[in-house]
Amino acid sequence: MADLSGVQRAALAHLIERCPDRILSQLLGLAGAMAGDRAGAMREMVEVELLDRRRRDVAFGPLAPLFHPREDGLGGLDFPADLLVRLWRAATRGEPELLPQLDRDDDLSRMVADRLCHSAAVVLRDASDVVWPDVGPERVETMAACLDLAPVMRRALPYLPAWIGRPGVAELAELKLALRQASAVGPGGVERLLEIVFAHMPDARLMLRVLSLIGASGREAATGREEADRLIDRVVSALAQRAAEVVALNPVADENEHRRLAAGLNWCAETLAEIDVALSLGTDSVRAKAVRQARLKIALRLSEHFAAAEKAVDAVLPVERTALAGRMTRPTPRLDQAPDLQAAAKARALLALTGQVRDITAVFGCEAERRQTAEALTGRLATWADEAIERLNDGRATDEVVARKRIGLTAELLGLLGARDASRTVRRRLAIAGSNAGAASRASPPAA
Repeated sequence: MADLSGVQRAALAHLIERCPDRILSQLLGLAGAMAGDRAGAMREMVEVELLDRRRRDVAFGPLAPLFHPREDGLGGLDFPADLLVRLWRAATRGEPELLPQLDRDDDLSRMVADRLCHSAAVVLRDASDVVWPDVGPERVETMAACLDLAPVMRRALPYLPAWIGRPGVAELAELKLALRQASAVGPGGVERLLEIVFAHMPDARLMLRVLSLIGASGREAATGREEADRLIDRVVSALAQRAAEVVALNPVADENEHRRLAAGLNWCAETLAEIDVALSLGTDSVRAKAVRQARLKIALRLSEHFAAAEKAVDAVLPVERTALAGRMTRPTPRLDQAPDLQAAAKARALLALTGQVRDITAVFGCEAERRQTAEALTGRLATWADEAIERLNDGRATDEVVARKRIGLTAELLGLLGARDASRTVRRRLAIAGSNAGAASRASPPAA
């Protein structure tokens, strides 16, 4: 089989260059399973591209998160993803002999990586119209300054787990050293270094731990104190914004909005818990007021959801008055009407939310209300189901299929609420309810 032509190689190289890493690995496996000169050529091109990407990840690894959007959706310093590829090409064009050194893990490899970052910064400052056209000089200088900080961040990377965990004296000393080195790089160096560290944090609440270490020094003029305060203010502002979004969401609207509400509540709870542990906000500071306001907004909204859950349960537990003796009556389950689909969906959404927030309502200060609501609803649902099953066993259900749907809905709602034992009990009793009456009916001869 003939080898690839020049045009085919150029087209394939263009395609390979734009493939994500996952797809590129699959392409390598596909090429390995094929035979022929063209398959071999494609396999070789893919292997070269994978090797080039590994070396690029080594050299630009400290800055790599800046070229991807944050997972938690918060704003931060970021750059176009394709810029990373152009910077790599520009940095390695004049010194290809250095690239094999990046395959090792030693001091020489790190020196080569830092040199390539420096080369990329020089090219960016000298020929930004080629590497990054149609961008203002301020944005170009920000990127170049981040490349200048790559050696500092490379040294700091191994200490990130300790900074967000339990740092010792040595780890704290490395943090102070990194801040001093960033300050020596140039104006704004500390702020940019913190932005790079922030980009490495998958969640903003983890960054609060690092910022609290910077603010733990008793000296007001400590390096990084002012920059850390600005980043803390950004996280607090994001908390206030996320709280407002959570309050505006309606769990009954649709399943997607329900998921967004649950995710937003979890994020706010985790961030508030981290703020409570990591930061000292005082009582009358702007930050403290913003945090209190966000907490109160969510607590009040959850209270409204809990009240709505009780009303929603009323709508799916119909009762009728049954005579006891004389004029005395009591409410008993009504089993002759099929559940209303809209009312059932609303009850499912609100009770699911009440169960989902069980582990986070303490952060918002409304756990007692949630627990009281959940216990009351569990009792009502279990009692209604118990009486309904008794009526089913006694043959007082005019339509057994409808009655079973009603009782099955209560079991489902108990499960969503978190009362799994009560839900299993109802399901087990329902599985055998009315069986004797049904067997007797099937055994009796048909009427003439």
